[in-house]
Amino acid sequence: MSEDDAEEAFYDETCRIVGQCCLMLASNGAETDRAQLVYQLKRLYWLIMVATEKHHTGILLAIEQLETPEMYEERTGRRRE
Repeated sequence: MSEDDAEEAFYDETCRIVGQCCLMLASNGAETDRAQLVYQLKRLYWLIMVATEKHHTGILLAIEQLETPEMYEERTGRRRE
C-alpha cells in the first residue's frame, strides 16, 4: 500500500466514524450539532483507550477538525496556533 493509499484509507475510516456517530445521534432522536458530535467522539476515543490502551488517530483527527478554538483550548489547556 502506498503512502497516498494509506492516507486515503485513514481519511475514509475517519469519515466513517463521524458518519456512524451522526447516525447514532439521529437514531436516538438527538440533534446532530458540532458540540454533540465532538462530545460523542471524545467519549468513543476514551472508551477505545480504556479497552485497548492505544490511541485511535482517526478519532483524534475528527475531533481536531470539528472542535472550535474554544473546545480546543478546553481540551488542551492552550490556544490553537
